[in-house]
Amino acid sequence: MSGIGGIAGYGADAPAAAQVCDEMLTALKGRGADVHGTFISQEVCVIHTGYSRLEGGKQPLRSSLGNKAYVLVYDGELYNKDELHKELVEKGYRFTDTSDAAIILNGYMAWGQSVAERMNGVFSLALWDGTGLFLARDRLGLRPLFYSVGSYGLVFASTIKAVLAHPRVLPVIDAEGAAEILLIGPGRTPGSGVFKGVNELLPGECGTYTPGGGMKLHTYWRLEAATHPDDFKETVQNVRSLFVDAVKLQSTVKNTRVATLLSGGLDSSAVAALSKSRESFSVDFVGNDKHFTPTAYQTESDGAYISRMVSFLSLRHKGILLGTDEIVNALPDAMKARGFPGMADVDSSFLMFLKKISKDVPIALSGEGADEIFGGYPWYQDEERLMYNGFPWAQSVDYRATFLHPELAENLSASPAEYVNSRYQKAVNAIEILSDDEPVEKRIRQMFALNIGWFLQTLSNRNDSMSAAAGLSVRVPFLDYRLVEYLFNVPWKFKNHDNREKGLLRVALKGLLPEAVLFRKKCPFPKTHNPAYLGRVKSMLEDVLKDANSPVFSMVSRSTLAGLLNDCEKPNWYGQLMSYPQTIAYFLQINEWMKEFAVRVE
Repeated sequence: MSGIGGIAGYGADAPAAAQVCDEMLTALKGRGADVHGTFISQEVCVIHTGYSRLEGGKQPLRSSLGNKAYVLVYDGELYNKDELHKELVEKGYRFTDTSDAAIILNGYMAWGQSVAERMNGVFSLALWDGTGLFLARDRLGLRPLFYSVGSYGLVFASTIKAVLAHPRVLPVIDAEGAAEILLIGPGRTPGSGVFKGVNELLPGECGTYTPGGGMKLHTYWRLEAATHPDDFKETVQNVRSLFVDAVKLQSTVKNTRVATLLSGGLDSSAVAALSKSRESFSVDFVGNDKHFTPTAYQTESDGAYISRMVSFLSLRHKGILLGTDEIVNALPDAMKARGFPGMADVDSSFLMFLKKISKDVPIALSGEGADEIFGGYPWYQDEERLMYNGFPWAQSVDYRATFLHPELAENLSASPAEYVNSRYQKAVNAIEILSDDEPVEKRIRQMFALNIGWFLQTLSNRNDSMSAAAGLSVRVPFLDYRLVEYLFNVPWKFKNHDNREKGLLRVALKGLLPEAVLFRKKCPFPKTHNPAYLGRVKSMLEDVLKDANSPVFSMVSRSTLAGLLNDCEKPNWYGQLMSYPQTIAYFLQINEWMKEFAVRVE
C-alpha cells in the first residue's frame, strides 16, 4: 500500500519541477509517510511514498538494459510474482531482490507494455523508459491513478489531492463536476476526476505519455462474452478451485501476520475458512445491542454468526466496538482519505476499524466482491429492479436533482435524468453480449458488468483509500480476475441455484462452513443504529445552514438542504448503503470537501 505520482513534459519549467514534486510528495503521505523517494531528470519526475512494513523494495526503482535506462514507481500487490520471477530467470534476467517492483521492472524490459497483462494482482504504476512514461492500472481498478494533461505536460498521482498540488491544475468544478457529486455520488462516472481537466485511468487501461506527443490510451483487458462450456457440476468444481487458489495466493505471505475481516456472513466466512491465518477481527457499534432494528436489507445482527465461525475454525478473534463520536469525528478524515465525499459513516467506521486492526497486523483479507460476481445484491432477486432501465442502486435521480443549485442545473448540458441516463446507456452499450442470450440472461450479463464497472468502484475505492490511510493492506480474493472472468459467462440458472442469492457459491463451499452460515441471508456491512448518530449529524447540518458562507451553498440548493432536516421519509441515497442518516452526513462531507480542497464552482 503506497502512493505514486509525478510530472513529465515540463520542458522549460524544469527548475520548478523539484518544488512541485516535493509538494506532491507531501500530499501523497496520507498513503504512507514511513518511506519515500524521488527521481528527477530534465524530462520527468516520479515520486513514491509508503509504509515500511508493507514495502518490498526501495522506490523509485532504476535499472538499465543496453544503453536504455528505466525508472519505476508502483503501488500494489503482485500475487503471481513467483511465477513471473521464474519466467524472467529462465529468460536470463538476474535479481538482486525479488520485490514486486523488481519483478515488474524486469518484466517491462522483457515484455514491454504487455507486462500488465501478465500480472495477477492490484496495481497502479508509472514507468519511464527514456522516451515516454507508461501508466497502467489493474484490471478491476482496485488501485487508483488520476492524471491531467495540459500545456504544463502530464501530472499523475494515486490521489486527487496530489494532482491538485500542481499549481497549474486548479480545484475548479463546473456543472458536470457538481452533477458527479450530486447525481452520481458517492460513485463517479468511470474515468472522471470530477475537477476540470482531471481524469482517472480506467480499470484495465494503460497509456503512454510522450513529451510533445500527448497521452495515448489503450484498453488491455475487458469482460468478454462467451458460451459457458461447463455443466453445473463442473462449474461448481471450477469455482471452488479458482477461489481456493485465489485465497491461497493472497493469504500466503512469508513472515507476515494475515487476518480476516469476519462478519459471520457467507463471503467473509469462506475466506476465513480457506485462509492459512487463524486470526480474525469484527466490528460493531455502541448501542446496536439496544437499537438494532431489522430491515429488508439487514434482517439480523452479526454477533451469533461471528461466534459460530470463531468456534468452528478455532480462530483468535478480536471484536472492535466503535462509538458514535468516533465515527462522526472521523467523517472529515474519511473524506480526505477518499479525496471526495464518500459513503459517510460507512467509510468513517471502516477507517476507524482498520486503524485499530493495523496495530496488530499489516494485512487482512476481506469477502468483498462476492455479491458483484455471484449475484448477491437485492436488485438481482427483485425482477422490477433487475429490469429497471438504469442503475439499480440510484433510482432516485429526481430526488437528488432537487439539491442541485439552480444555476448549475441551468448550465448542465442535459436534464439531470438525461445526464445520468446518458452515462447508463453508454455503459450498457459497451457491454459484450451473445446474440443468443435470452432477455433475462442478457440483463444479468449487463448487471454483472455494471456492478463491476460502477458499483464495485465505489466500494473498492473505499477499501483502498481507508486501508491506505490506516496503514493496512486489505486483500479481496473474490476479485481475482480469473474468477471474475469465469463468472461473467456462467448462466444465471447456475448462479441462482435453488432460486436463492449466490446459490452457486453456497454449493461450491459445502463442507467448509457450518450450515447456518452457509445458508445465511445476505447482510451488508454493518452500520450504527444508535439514534445518537442521527442526532449528531442533524445538529452539525444545522450549524452548516446557520453559516451563510458555508461553501456547500455554491453547489447545493440551501432551501432543499434545509428541508432535509425535517423529513426522514426520503429515498435511499445510494442503494441499501446510504439511508437518511448517511444522506445528511454525505452533505456534511461535501461541505468539508469544498473547504479542504478550496473547491471553486464555475
